[in-house]
Amino acid sequence: MSFLTIFTPILIVIVVLAFVFELMDASLGIGFGTAFTPILLIIGFDVSIVVPSVLASELVAGLVAMLFHTLLKNVRLGNKRVFKRRRRRRTKVYSLPNGEIVKAFSNPKLAADESAMEFEIEEEDEEIIVEDENDLVLEEHDEIEEIKLKNGSIGDRFRNLTTDTKVILLLSIFGILTSTLAAIINVVYADNAFFNLGVKIYIGIMVFSMGILILSLRNTKIKFSLKRIIALGAFGGFNKGISGGGYRPVTVAGQILAGREGRSALASTTFSKTAVSLFGVLSYIVSHISINKSVGEVITWDYLELTPFIMIGTVLAAPLGALVTRKIEGKWLKLLIGWGTISLGIFSVVRITLDYYHVWDIIPKVVF
Repeated sequence: MSFLTIFTPILIVIVVLAFVFELMDASLGIGFGTAFTPILLIIGFDVSIVVPSVLASELVAGLVAMLFHTLLKNVRLGNKRVFKRRRRRRTKVYSLPNGEIVKAFSNPKLAADESAMEFEIEEEDEEIIVEDENDLVLEEHDEIEEIKLKNGSIGDRFRNLTTDTKVILLLSIFGILTSTLAAIINVVYADNAFFNLGVKIYIGIMVFSMGILILSLRNTKIKFSLKRIIALGAFGGFNKGISGGGYRPVTVAGQILAGREGRSALASTTFSKTAVSLFGVLSYIVSHISINKSVGEVITWDYLELTPFIMIGTVLAAPLGALVTRKIEGKWLKLLIGWGTISLGIFSVVRITLDYYHVWDIIPKVVF
């Protein structure tokens, strides 16, 4: 009988830790898997239970967070909207003795002139592209008309999407593709100790460096580019597939460095990470069933026994994370993300170093 089938005090610890790390992850992009997974291993859980349980919990928490990010308008999904604005403004003008017409606001000395004539002028139509009707700033007498967008080709449909939707799609598609490739590479070199150590060091240093860049460039206006998002999705997915972590801190920090606001970067990453986690969970389950069938063993679900307890903490924290993201001012959010990313990078490198020298082996395990 597994110890998880009966109540033990360690279950409360797992729920609390899952809540804390998911709250940090959902609100600041500090990696849940990167930080929480090694703690579970230190406690004494086997990696074959920890990895699928964390993936499944991230999936469910991601679905909850997606709902609340949408309700709180941290992310804008669907098509952008184009309006034609016709601006009508009433303006006082003056007729001078020489016949010249002068506008009141260009000649204040004539403001009290009784010869002022008031008439209405109409400015040219102006197209305004917004992703939400609430973004429209209208003045008195403005008239607006929504323009129907062309949806003839796949290219037209993609161009008509909001920026958030484009980013989510690109991060998800390229993240899934490269995570699959990386997973294959990981299987091939699974027994190579130097390869595994090198990958872990690379992830830690990279996350640390991105945090430094965020803080260094936090006051710099960066032009947004979808090409950078494509590269970022591929990069983050590769990291996820080859190491099991490093997706959210890399994609959040990378989006900010690509010109995105912190709030939008966090919400978009939640959506894309959920898609990548879904693919990862399904791949893990299919692989497990296939292996069991090939060797004639009974199909079991013991490798997911830790999932319900992690899930309690993550699901409770997910909506709070979305709320924190909504409430924190943009400049402070970017600052917190920068420092959080740096801290995670340092934590990763220290953990790898201690693991390399087998320091964890001398720590008593709670679970056997």
